[in-house]
Amino acid sequence: MESWRQRLESLDEAQTEMLLGSPMTQRFAAWPLSVSHPAVVGAFYGLLLMAALIIPIGYHNSWNVEFWFREVAFRGLSIALGLALAGQFSSLISKFFQRPPITPPRAVLFIMPFAGFIILLGSWMDLVPQIPEVLAWLLMLAPGPIYVHLSWAPRYRMLTMLEDGKDPFGPSRVELGQQEMEQELVDAVNAIDD
Repeated sequence: MESWRQRLESLDEAQTEMLLGSPMTQRFAAWPLSVSHPAVVGAFYGLLLMAALIIPIGYHNSWNVEFWFREVAFRGLSIALGLALAGQFSSLISKFFQRPPITPPRAVLFIMPFAGFIILLGSWMDLVPQIPEVLAWLLMLAPGPIYVHLSWAPRYRMLTMLEDGKDPFGPSRVELGQQEMEQELVDAVNAIDD
C-alpha cells in the first residue's frame, strides 16, 4: 500500500500546499501519522511549555526541590492531558464538519506565549501588579489548541484520507447541493412530461 507521501505527486501544487502548509506544519507532517495525531501534537505543545517553565517554577517555590518537582510534574501532566483532550476534540470536530485547514495568524500566535510568560514571571516576582495569573496561563496555553484546531486537525484528517486511498479534495457539500438541485429539476421536468 502506498503512503500519502507517494500520493502527493498526483496532486496539483495548490492541493499539496494546502496539505503541507507552513514550515511548522511540515514538521508535524514529517512524523508518522500514528505519532502526529492532533491529541499527540497538543500534548507535545503542553510538554514544551512546561519545559520552558521548569526554572521559573523553581524560583516560585523558593528552590525547594520536593515542591518544585511535585508542581512541575502535576502541572506538566495536567496541561499535557488537557491539551491532548483538546486535540482529540478538534480531531472529532474536523471529521464531523470536514472543513479545510485555516492558517491562523502566526504573528499573534507566536507572541501570545511570550506575553503570557512575561506576565507570569512578572506576577511571581511582584514586578507586574494586579494582573491575574489566569490571564498569563491563558496566553501561554491558547496558541497550541488554536493551531491544532484551525490548522493541524483538518490537515491530519486529509492526510489520513489520502493514506487510506480516499480523495480528501472530493466533491464538496456545495457541489453535492448543486447535484441534488439538478436532480430535483430533472424530476420536476419528468413530472411535467408525465
